[in-house]
Amino acid sequence: MDKYVITISRRFASNGHAIARRVGEMLGIPVYDRSEVEARVSMLQTDLEEVSDDLDLQDSGDTPSKQESGISILKGLFRRDNKEEAPDPGRVEFDRQCEVIRALAQEGPCIIIGRCADEIFLNDPCALHVFIYAEDSVRLKNSMEMLHTGEKEAMALIQNEDRAREKYRKKYAKNAGDELTGRHLLIDSGRFGVEESAKILVEAASYLFKDQ
Repeated sequence: MDKYVITISRRFASNGHAIARRVGEMLGIPVYDRSEVEARVSMLQTDLEEVSDDLDLQDSGDTPSKQESGISILKGLFRRDNKEEAPDPGRVEFDRQCEVIRALAQEGPCIIIGRCADEIFLNDPCALHVFIYAEDSVRLKNSMEMLHTGEKEAMALIQNEDRAREKYRKKYAKNAGDELTGRHLLIDSGRFGVEESAKILVEAASYLFKDQ
């Protein structure tokens, strides 16, 4: 298995993050979540700005030398951002994250948590798209244990996170209202638990990508 990507979408407090990390350990591949993708975008933006201090990227036809190959990933996006009038900051950030996510997948097999990654690799034959969910009672229990808080506070957080994720997906995903389109596996983590859910995903990845 040379290059493939597993995208994991999940309901809040359904242990999707823990399952993704366990799958990464079992397969020996990196796992990227929101914080890691945003950090990579920020790093590339800083690198590009440093290069821009010395070279005129807008007028020069030459590609500046780089210490890291990833520095050119966002060049086109930053150029476009400068030309657009009043761009939507959310859309600009999403586009940048998409470019980073695609670049991460080119580096080798990996797991992407959230970020509408299933949309980014929707028709990619070397992608496995997973949705992890759990009953509300299970999510409530998980949230209370994770946050060491009471039922009322945990339920409020679940509701807020559900609304935020729905809003994000509606804005950036074509099939926002359909949890089945483009997904290959739906796993009830409350039924299987973290370890068994991870084993199912590893088995599925091994089957799909055994010839890759």
